[in-house]
Formats: sequence, structure tokens, C-alpha cells
Amino acid sequence: DIKALFERMPNKRYLYVIRRLVLEDAEPKDVAEELQVSVENLYNIKKRAIASLTQVALNDTERYEKEINGQ
Repeated sequence: DIKALFERMPNKRYLYVIRRLVLEDAEPKDVAEELQVSVENLYNIKKRAIASLTQVALNDTERYEKEINGQ
């Protein structure tokens, strides 16, 4: 569940960037202005945000697998 993964993300700025750029399909220029960063920096933030979300999802998967295997 994406909502559960989002709740586990420690960096709320990353979460904001993912929501605006990926889920809402907002224009990068607009999001960059909202965050008061350059568009280039926004793309770097997005890259780190997706990496962070991926790590959260992997950790969640590992935890779930341990639970079902009785560890």
C-alpha cells in the first residue's frame, strides 16, 4: 500500500516531491518554485526521493517476509 510506504518515509520533503511530480504530474518549474530551488536541484531531490522510497519499500518487504516465515 503506497500510503503505508509514504508514512514510513522519514524525509517529508522527498514525499512532497514524489507526490507533486509523480502522482500529481505537476510541472517541475512550478514545484521548484514552491520549494525555492532550481529545476536542476529539484531533479536531484527527486532522484534521492525515489531512492529513499525504494529503500523503504525494500525494508518493508524484508520485514513482511520475516513475519510470514516466522522469524
